[in-house]
Amino acid sequence: MVKDTTLEGTWEWAGIGQPTCLVENDTFKMWYVAAGVPTLEDTTYRGRISYAYSSDGINWVKHGPAVLDVGLPGEWDSEWLDTPGILRDQTGYKLYYFGNSVWREEPRPVHSAIGLATSTDGINWQRCEINPVLEKGDSLNWDGVWVESPAVLYDNDEDIYKMWYTGAAFDWKIRIGYATSPDGKIWTKHHQNPVVDVGDSGSWDDLWAAVPAVRKLGNLYQMWYSGVSVADLFDTVRVGYAYSLNGIDWTRHPGNPVLSASDPPVDSSGPWAPDVVFNGTEYKMWYEAAGGLFLATSSPSSSIEQIYTSPQGFHLWQNYPNPFNPETMIWYQLPHAAEVEISILNLQGQKVATLMKDYRKAGFHKTIWNGTDKSGKPVASGVYFYQLKAGDSVEIKKMMLLR
Repeated sequence: MVKDTTLEGTWEWAGIGQPTCLVENDTFKMWYVAAGVPTLEDTTYRGRISYAYSSDGINWVKHGPAVLDVGLPGEWDSEWLDTPGILRDQTGYKLYYFGNSVWREEPRPVHSAIGLATSTDGINWQRCEINPVLEKGDSLNWDGVWVESPAVLYDNDEDIYKMWYTGAAFDWKIRIGYATSPDGKIWTKHHQNPVVDVGDSGSWDDLWAAVPAVRKLGNLYQMWYSGVSVADLFDTVRVGYAYSLNGIDWTRHPGNPVLSASDPPVDSSGPWAPDVVFNGTEYKMWYEAAGGLFLATSSPSSSIEQIYTSPQGFHLWQNYPNPFNPETMIWYQLPHAAEVEISILNLQGQKVATLMKDYRKAGFHKTIWNGTDKSGKPVASGVYFYQLKAGDSVEIKKMMLLR
């Protein structure tokens, strides 16, 4: 989807971006940012939230000018709206968004915060009476300059709203934080924030790890985010993937990044701000680039997503990745608290290492093997077994280490 150039000088002449999507009754619905001026007579440059719909996710019908405009003069969001995140729950639609009272600040938008609007139809919106609902941290915090890009879901299992959001610091590093709310209005930031930090020095995302999209499939949280490196600065943007069993402790995919620009200059400055919908058989990702809004698709990876079809009770999953080098993750589930031992065995059944031997509560757990023996020395390439013992239950699976 591209900006409507016939509206030159009006509501989206400058560009469109930051898509957030739902699929309902075979209809794709998208809320996105349109940057421009409202009319030829009113030349005040603004960002506003607009809406479009589609039967296939490719060909879109725009609803028209903004469905959510900037706030009234003097309000916290009176100058610019951006980075929407959509959610539909039992009460209707919830739209979380970035708002700012001064859009051209030097050097950075220090008045930024995240607000909430609600709607019964996704088009006519009512601002929350206690906006903004999430504000930036203290000036020296990791999110002390601005907060934006909320990705929100309602967790039925825990009866709580969960938000992952972008925070920026004065060192110009951008990271991802986490917050929870009992009602979608009053939010508490997690004490471990940021939950997704920038990558290691020299990696593709060592400057920015930002604008997350989060989905929960069964017991598995999945996150897609845009990354920028110090080496590339803003010339190259890529999308990475991470996964978690609790939404707090995230593991980056070893094959990151999973999406890069493929047709410069059409999709230069992207892929930025991904949002993902999963229909049970295929992932659809919409993202922002210089040419407008783009679509990418992907099939599920059973090695990771097997967790969302997890059984109830005692279970040991196949390690991931497999084969692996230098380390691999092992997930397991306990139906009740127990003394747990996880061991690594060689082909002769001899114990190579004990990964853990401790008491664990009921639920999902993860441990990591780094390919070393009980003395800390690297083991040779080959086939190994990992064994889970919990009370009277025992399960063994096979894995392969490739040096």
